Amino acid sequence: MNGETSRGKAAAVLALFAFILLLTYFWPVPLYATDLRNLTPDPFRADVDRYLEKLPPEERAALLLPPPEIVRATNATLNDLVITHGELNATAWIKENTLDSDRFVADIFGAELIMGMTTRVSTEGGDWANAPDPIQKMTDTNEIFTTKDPARAYQLAKGLNATYAFVPQHRRLNTGWWVSPSEVSKEKFEDGRYFQKVYSNEDVAIYKIL
Repeated sequence: MNGETSRGKAAAVLALFAFILLLTYFWPVPLYATDLRNLTPDPFRADVDRYLEKLPPEERAALLLPPPEIVRATNATLNDLVITHGELNATAWIKENTLDSDRFVADIFGAELIMGMTTRVSTEGGDWANAPDPIQKMTDTNEIFTTKDPARAYQLAKGLNATYAFVPQHRRLNTGWWVSPSEVSKEKFEDGRYFQKVYSNEDVAIYKIL
């Protein structure tokens, strides 16, 4: 019974915290810096003081929740496409031209699109977190996209038993970490010793891992 009570209290605290975050995002309220400092536990007050010292004098008296930095980051995340029309269109090619047993190097969003539309599996996404070594799979997938070394990308892809790489051309990736398009080294996939382009459209390229 005590365990159930503890879980109930924890769930209530989490629900209240989520409600407060939602409320402050859609209905910003003024919060005085002195109140913020006084409500902060003693071990963290020095950190709060350092933050407040960086603010212009006119902003120290009152803060607005949520901070502008959080609003900008949240809006960027909400407005980003997680998949594109071209990626969706590519799944028809995948279904017609690859085997059920083929495995794709893909970020989480691309992987879940592929699995949902074609039943092919990927290096992450979906239930991958329940498979052995999910953190290593996430780390290796991230490095395949970001490394400039085609031999290293090939080695990692082979180690994951992947047969194709699904490479979005313009959107931000989520490999477990957010990866901007500029951080994805696409040129290495053009190295014919390791990869062969088998499909492309305006949004995505698919490479066979040789």
